Amino acid sequence: MRNILLFLALISMVGMGCNCSGNTSEPANDEAETENVEANVEQENEESATEPETYSHYSDYQITLPADKWEVTIAYSNSGIRKIGEKLEFDVKHWDSPSLEDAISKYSAESRHDDIVVGDYTWKVFTDDNDYFKMSCYIYNSEKKYVVRVATDNITDPNNPDLRTVLEAVRFVD
Repeated sequence: MRNILLFLALISMVGMGCNCSGNTSEPANDEAETENVEANVEQENEESATEPETYSHYSDYQITLPADKWEVTIAYSNSGIRKIGEKLEFDVKHWDSPSLEDAISKYSAESRHDDIVVGDYTWKVFTDDNDYFKMSCYIYNSEKKYVVRVATDNITDPNNPDLRTVLEAVRFVD
């Protein structure tokens, strides 16, 4: 809106300058130009609303999700992801670990699901009715020796498309 007002002010000043200098040309059709500018601004706003935004958690991992569908909050020890308009939340946490096996050793074989492969990452997936979260997914950064966990208490199906969207959004920072 501010850009439109600035543009209209510029056009008005140019128009006044032309009239003061004795220029007798026909005045421009300001209404048509204004409509074109408004249409372009509207189109730019729509395009930027669908572009994903990246949120970095210090130097450990980043989350890239569209801001018009997801809300991401970054805290000291973890990040929260919430799907806007729904009761769907994820907790992303990281910690140092000598191995991925150490991080997932508390889970029984019965709670393990098939791995979820997203690009270069293989997520280890578990359910646990005894924990706060119903489903937890883990990846490991072997260079920096830390684990990233994405957990939720809203999803129990590892094939859930929202879970996949969040897993695709989480990446290690190099």
